[in-house]
Amino acid sequence: MSVSKGRNMMKVWGDPVSQLQLIIRRMSAIAVLFSLIAAILNQGPHRLVIIGLAILYTLYNMFLCVRQAKPNLRELIVNLALCAGLTIAGAVYSNVLYHLLLMRMVLKVGRDRAMRLTMVIAVVYVASQVVAASVMAVDFWLEIAFNVFSFAVMSFTAVYMRNVVEAQFENQEQIAELMRENAHHYKLAHTDQLTGLLNHRAYLEKTAEISQYVLLMVDIDHFKQLNDSCGHLFGDQVLEMVGRMIKMSIRSKDVAFRYGGEEFALVLPGTSVDLGLKIAERLRFQVANCDFIHKGERLKITISIGVSLKNPNVACEDAFSEADSALYRAKSQGRNQCAVF
Repeated sequence: MSVSKGRNMMKVWGDPVSQLQLIIRRMSAIAVLFSLIAAILNQGPHRLVIIGLAILYTLYNMFLCVRQAKPNLRELIVNLALCAGLTIAGAVYSNVLYHLLLMRMVLKVGRDRAMRLTMVIAVVYVASQVVAASVMAVDFWLEIAFNVFSFAVMSFTAVYMRNVVEAQFENQEQIAELMRENAHHYKLAHTDQLTGLLNHRAYLEKTAEISQYVLLMVDIDHFKQLNDSCGHLFGDQVLEMVGRMIKMSIRSKDVAFRYGGEEFALVLPGTSVDLGLKIAERLRFQVANCDFIHKGERLKITISIGVSLKNPNVACEDAFSEADSALYRAKSQGRNQCAVF
């Protein structure tokens, strides 16, 4: 079972031990129906008592199942009383109900109280059998001894099951935590902390997975002079703002990267060059018409963009070189413009 699927089951059923308890409780509600059917078919002297107790047992346990209530002392007392009543009335298969009750209760209390719980259920079972028996022959005592031994085995099995399930659950939680940590570290390793865009490493990985896309290489014009005149803190604010505008300019299927320094890369999968150029022009226009405030003074920032087409016959490196060449041409022609390779 996958970690995600196990987590979804926990939302509905609770922890794995509780899941087992609910399943066994439902099995008990079904198992008593065999005693009910046998009472109807056999027409015994206590037929109506058995039918009434069996119906009450089924309704009570199904009610607990619907509420998804965890086993408690009240459930133990009520179910033991019903089991004892069925045994005294001579219901067949009633010993199965003791076993199922013991298993789900031991799953609840664990190893420390399993022995005491087993003794309580065994005593109630033996007392009920003695009250119901008309003749206490050897086979009667052998049957009691067999069932008491089965109670001990069932108790040991339930404790073992609880330990195994809890260990598996703990391992799943550890795996889930490791997966969350790995996802967090992966995001940190592939995200530019200043702009929130993916970084150069992510660009190399993502572009290798896409066979056809339009590549936009974006460069902030005169960024070095901006840093020198206004300081690196303002330069970081400009990078952050341009990164935010890039996020708002692209479509959901597009991917944006801070390639390095003042350069950004936009990958537009399944896009024509004409549409890619329109997206580039829209971004260029938005940046050019945005006011950047530095010490109360409005500054205009512009960008230049190079556009190239990557298709299955073109290597990623070649597409990058083409976009970079187009970017160089846009800058050499006066900046604040887009150029297509």
